[in-house]
Amino acid sequence: MKSWKDDPRAATNPLFNGNRLKLGLFGLNAGHLIMSLAPDRYIADWNRCDAAVGMADALGLEVAVSLMGWEPRPELEPFTWATALAARHAHPAMVATMHVQLNHPVFVAKAAATGDRVSGGRFALNLVAGANPATFGAFGVALEDHETRYAHAREWLDLLRRLWTAEEPFDFEGRFYKADGVLSLPKPIQHFPAIMNAGTSARGREFACEHADIVFTHISADLAEARTQIADYKRYARETFDREVQIWTHGYTVIRETQREAEDFLNYYAVEHADRARVEHFVTTLGATAQSMSAEERWKFDRNWAAGGGFGVVGSMERVAELLVALSDAGLDGILLNTIEPETMLDHLGRGVLPRLEAAGVRAPHCPGDRACSAQVLEEMDFTLQMNKRFENSRRRGQ
Repeated sequence: MKSWKDDPRAATNPLFNGNRLKLGLFGLNAGHLIMSLAPDRYIADWNRCDAAVGMADALGLEVAVSLMGWEPRPELEPFTWATALAARHAHPAMVATMHVQLNHPVFVAKAAATGDRVSGGRFALNLVAGANPATFGAFGVALEDHETRYAHAREWLDLLRRLWTAEEPFDFEGRFYKADGVLSLPKPIQHFPAIMNAGTSARGREFACEHADIVFTHISADLAEARTQIADYKRYARETFDREVQIWTHGYTVIRETQREAEDFLNYYAVEHADRARVEHFVTTLGATAQSMSAEERWKFDRNWAAGGGFGVVGSMERVAELLVALSDAGLDGILLNTIEPETMLDHLGRGVLPRLEAAGVRAPHCPGDRACSAQVLEEMDFTLQMNKRFENSRRRGQ
C-alpha cells in the first residue's frame, strides 16, 4: 500500500507536502455558501479573488478550492478562475469544482491538462456527483438517482483517466459515454491531477475512498467524535481499497484579536443579517434531520449554515490556533476556510495563527529562517488589506 506522503506529485503540488495540517480557501469564486445579507458580505469579484489568493500564496497556504452551483448569483466559472489564478500565483494548488454529469470528460481532460500545464503541476479537480436538482435544472437535465449518479461518476472517471494516459487515439463506449477516435494532448504534468470528492453517504464514502486523493466530509464539533470519524474513513480506505487518503473538512471562519470580537462578528453576519429565506429553504431540503431538533439545536443549526456551514473556526488568534492543532491531533489532514471577510481573516491568520501552528510543529514555516521574507509578507498583506478596505467602502458608497 502506497502512502500519499510518498506521492511523486509532491514535487509540484503542495496538496502532498509534509505539513500535518494543510490549509486552504474555499469558494472565493462564488461566496454564496455563506447565507448572509450583511451589507459588507463577500461578493465574488475577480480583483478580490486575485488579492486574497495572493495573500494565501505569500503565507504558504496549500490550496484554493472553487464552488459552482450555477445559481442566479455572482459566480466565476471554476476552470477559467483556477487556471487564471494559477498563472498569477506560484504556490497554492488551484482546484476547479465541477459536476460530473454536466461536464464531458473529453472537455475536462483538456481543460485540466491546460490548468496543470499553466500551474506547473498544481491543478486539481473537485468532483461533484450531484445532489441539488436546481443546479441540473439550469441545464434542463434531470438529477439522476443516488446509485446512478455514482455509476455515472465511475465511468466518467474511467474515461478521463484513459484520456490522460493514452498515447494513441481510441474509441470508448459505455453506459453513459461514447467517444470515437479520441486522444487528449498535451498530457498533464502530474500524470493524474489530484482528485477531491466529498463523500458522506455510504455510497459516497465508498466512491471517495476508492477514487479520490482527498476525501471531504463533515466532522463533529466534538473532537473525540471527530477523531473516530476520521479514523473510520482512513481505516475503510485502507482495508477496503488498500489506499491511503487524506481527510479534509471545511469550516466557517472568523478570526479576531479577541474571542468576544470574533463571536460578535459571527452573530452580526450569521444571526442579525442571516438570509433567513435561503437558510429555511436549505434546511427544509434536509427533511427530518432538522425537524427532530430542539429549539436550541435548531437555532444553532440555522446559525451555522448562515455562517457558511461546516466546522466552526471562530475565535481569537490564540484560540483558533489551539483549535487547528487539536483538529490535526484528531487526524485531520486539511481544512478549507470559508469566510465572509477573506482579507481580514488572512491578515489575522498570518499575524497570529500560523506562527503558533509552526511553533506547535503542525506546519513548517513557509520562509524558514528568513526574517526579511516574513516581514515582507506582512507588509504586502497590510497593503492588500488597506486596498481592499478602500475597494469595499467605495462599493458600499456606490450602492
